[in-house]
Amino acid sequence: MVDIMIVDDQQIVREGLKMILSLHEEINVIGEASNGEEALELLSYTSPEVILMDIKMPVMNGIEATKLVKAKYPGIKVIILTTFNDSEYIFTGLKNGADGYILKDSGSQEIISSIKTACEGNILLNPKITREVVNALNSVKNAGTENLRNAQILQLLTPRELEVAKCIMEGKSNKEISSDLFITEGTVKNYVSRMLEKLELKNRTELTLCLQKSL
Repeated sequence: MVDIMIVDDQQIVREGLKMILSLHEEINVIGEASNGEEALELLSYTSPEVILMDIKMPVMNGIEATKLVKAKYPGIKVIILTTFNDSEYIFTGLKNGADGYILKDSGSQEIISSIKTACEGNILLNPKITREVVNALNSVKNAGTENLRNAQILQLLTPRELEVAKCIMEGKSNKEISSDLFITEGTVKNYVSRMLEKLELKNRTELTLCLQKSL
């Protein structure tokens, strides 16, 4: 059972999401908030595993709320859920630690898939959004990697790390990567940690975005 919090200033959107999620026995909505500030208050006495976070809200928007949530509760997964197909919002949200980004008009299966993907430690980007992210990477300095040419990035990684990197690009979880490459999940985590260190990145989200640009 995955405990979920929904944060959106529109009640009709929250009710719609609750209805969609209620159709899945493995999902349990334990809290709702109409802005980022309310969400942070709820987190003082509730413990969701995943937050579905809108962007444009009064009092405190989803971008700022995501940053504060990830700083105080790093174990909570935050999925940005919005109608804004805008690279600035997308990129800033991901830099603030968001674990995924899907559009509000996504189908129920994509929403459920994004929740499961986030819980596995991976990220899910709606295909419409991926191009915006890549475009943003071309113009915004990203965690120290902007000055590294693609060829240089590839040279920094060992052949085995490149194998792991390609699996990450395919959206595979650590468990799936360990099975495909015949190594333990702990070894996969070590490879990921080394790649983050070499490329001067903060998390798996930034690593995935960097690989999309380089591989």
